[in-house]
Amino acid sequence: MPLHKSFDYLCDDDVSIGARVKVSFGRKQVVGIVLSHKDKSDFDKLKSVEEALDNEPLLSKDILDFLFWAANYYHHPIGEVLASAIPKNLRLGKPAEIKKARAFDNQITPAEFETTSEQDNAIKTILGCADSFNGFLLHGVTGSGKTEVYLRITEALLKQGKQVLVLVPEIGLTPQMIARFEQRIDGKVVAIHSQLNETQKTDAYLMAKSAEANVVLGTRSAIFAPMPNLGLVIVDEEHDGSFKQQSSFRYSARDLSFMRAKFANAPLILGTATPSLETLKNVMDKKLTRLVLSTRPGETVMPEVSLIDMRSQSAEAMSLPLIDKMKRHLKNNRQVMLFINRRGYAPVFYCTECDWKAECNHCDSQMVYHRHINRLKCHHCGAEQMPESSCPSCNQSTLKVLGYGTERLEENLESYFPDTDIIRIDRDTTRRKKAFAQHLEKINSGEPCIIVGTQMLAKGHDFSQLAFVGILDVDVGLLSLDFRATENLAQLLIQVSGRAGRSEHKGEVAIQTRYPNHPIFEYVRQANYTKYASSLLKERQQTQLPPFSHQAMICANAKNKAQAEAFLNEVAQLLRSIDLSTVEIWGPVPGVIEKKADYFYFNLYLQSVERQALHRMLNTMYKHIDGIKASGSVRWFLDVDPIE
Repeated sequence: MPLHKSFDYLCDDDVSIGARVKVSFGRKQVVGIVLSHKDKSDFDKLKSVEEALDNEPLLSKDILDFLFWAANYYHHPIGEVLASAIPKNLRLGKPAEIKKARAFDNQITPAEFETTSEQDNAIKTILGCADSFNGFLLHGVTGSGKTEVYLRITEALLKQGKQVLVLVPEIGLTPQMIARFEQRIDGKVVAIHSQLNETQKTDAYLMAKSAEANVVLGTRSAIFAPMPNLGLVIVDEEHDGSFKQQSSFRYSARDLSFMRAKFANAPLILGTATPSLETLKNVMDKKLTRLVLSTRPGETVMPEVSLIDMRSQSAEAMSLPLIDKMKRHLKNNRQVMLFINRRGYAPVFYCTECDWKAECNHCDSQMVYHRHINRLKCHHCGAEQMPESSCPSCNQSTLKVLGYGTERLEENLESYFPDTDIIRIDRDTTRRKKAFAQHLEKINSGEPCIIVGTQMLAKGHDFSQLAFVGILDVDVGLLSLDFRATENLAQLLIQVSGRAGRSEHKGEVAIQTRYPNHPIFEYVRQANYTKYASSLLKERQQTQLPPFSHQAMICANAKNKAQAEAFLNEVAQLLRSIDLSTVEIWGPVPGVIEKKADYFYFNLYLQSVERQALHRMLNTMYKHIDGIKASGSVRWFLDVDPIE
C-alpha cells in the first residue's frame, strides 16, 4: 500500500533539500529524497541516514513545489509522484552523471518562406508575454503551420538563454518533431519517451537539468523534466487523450502544463486543430487567449469531404465508390490512406449455425482473430488461444469471421490492388523499435502506396504526397454510451481528414457511414469544428457535465465480484456522511467492461460544479478510509478528472 506521508531520519551531514539519500526502511535499504529539514521530530527513536548520494539537489525547489502541487491535486502519495518524475537509474541510487553525451552537429537550415500574417500575429503576441505566465490556445486548421509558430518562438527564446519544453501525444510523432526542431534550432534537442533505454532516459534528464539541453521534446512524462531556465511550454495536439496517464499516478500532462508554466513564470501554448471542450471553456473563462490560424500557407487548400452511404452498399468493408476513388488517385501517382480504428483480422469469430462467439475467458470481451499468427487474441488482457476447427457449442464446422480489422483490410486491398505497395501501421506492425520510422520513411519517399492504419495515423503527421483519405467504420462512435464519444469522433474525423492534400494538389476525403444525416458530418464537411464544439458545449452546460462540472472516479477491483462492490458501498457511505451538498455521488456501478483479466471492476463517481468542494471531500475521505475494513484482495485507485 503506498504511503501518503514522509518519514523522519537523523543526519549529521549537510544534505540539501531535493538530494537523494540511502536509508534503511524496515528490513531493506532504499533510496529516499530529502523533502525538508526539521529541528525536532514527533518521534523519539530515529534511524540515521546511511549515505548522502548527491552533493547538490537532484530536484530543485521549483520542481519540488510543482510535484507537491501535483500530488496534492491528484491525491496521490508524494513518494509515487516523485518516483514517476525521476528516471529509474536515479531512483536506484546510481550516480547522477551523463554516461553517453551525444555529439550534436545540427545542420541548420533556416526557414525559406515568409510566415502568414496570422502566424506572424501569433508569434508576436506570445513573444510579447515571454516573461510571465500566459496561456494561449493556438487554434490552427490542420496543415496551417502551427509547428512553424513553435519553431520561430523557440528560436527567439533560445537567443535569450531560455529552455523550451515541447510535449507531443505519441512516440510516433517524436522523431518527426525532433527532425523539424534539429533542422532549425542552433542548440541541443533531447527526447524523453518510453522507448529509450534507462541510460538514455537518465542522460536526457540530466542534460535538461544542467541546461545543456536547449529543447526537451517528449511524451507526457517529459512534463517532469527539470529545466532551470524554462522559458516556454508547448503542448502539441492538446486534445489528445494520450496526455492522460491511465495507471498508478493518473495525471494529465496537458492539465499539469498550466502549473508547470506558472511555476516557471513562462508562457504556455496549447496547439491543435480540434481543441478539447475543456480548453474551449478555458478560453471562454479568459484563462487562455485564442490565436487562430484559419488557412493553410501558400496555395494549399482544405480537402473536399464526401460521404458514402453504406446502406446501399454490400456488406464488404470497402464500398465500390471508395475503391473507384482510390484507383483514380493511385493512377495519378499519388498516395492513398485508409483509416480504420481496429487492429487484427476480424473482431468476431462465430458459428453461423448456433451463434456461438469466441469470448475471452478472463474478460467480458470478444476475442479478435489475428490471421498472420492464426490466433484469437484478447485486446484487453492479452490472452491468446488457437481458433477452434469446429464449434464448441454445436460441433458443426460452421465457424466464420465477421467484421474487419486492419489486417483483413490489408488482405482485401491486395486482391484489388495487386501491384501497389500496402503499408499497414498499427500496434502489431510497429512493435519493433525502428519499424515505425521505417514505415514513415517509405511513405515520405513519395512513391504511390496505400497506407492502412489505426488512430496512430490520425495525429500530426505531415505526408506531402497523400491525396486521398478513406475513413471506415466510424458509426461505433455515434452509438457509444460515453458522453465524450461525439467530441472524440469529431476530433478524429477532422484530424484524419487533415492528413490529405498538404501540398499543392487538393486533397479528397471519403467517410463511409450508415448514418449520413447525423449532424456531425455536416460540420466535418465544412471543416467547422468550432461550430460543432459550441453546440456540444451548450449540451454539456445544460446537463452540467464536464467541463461545466468536475469529476473524480474511485475504482475498485477484485477477483471476487461481491468484495469489490461491498468496498465501494462502504466508501459511498463514508462519502455521504461528509456533509457536502454540492457534491453528487453516483454508484457504485459495474465498469464498462466489468471483468478484465479475471478482476471485476466497479466505479463510484463524484461530481461537483465546485472544484474545491470535490477536493475537500476527497481530502476528508483519505483521513477516514483506513477505517474501512476492505478484504485484502480488493485493489482500488482514485482518478481525478477521468477521461474514460
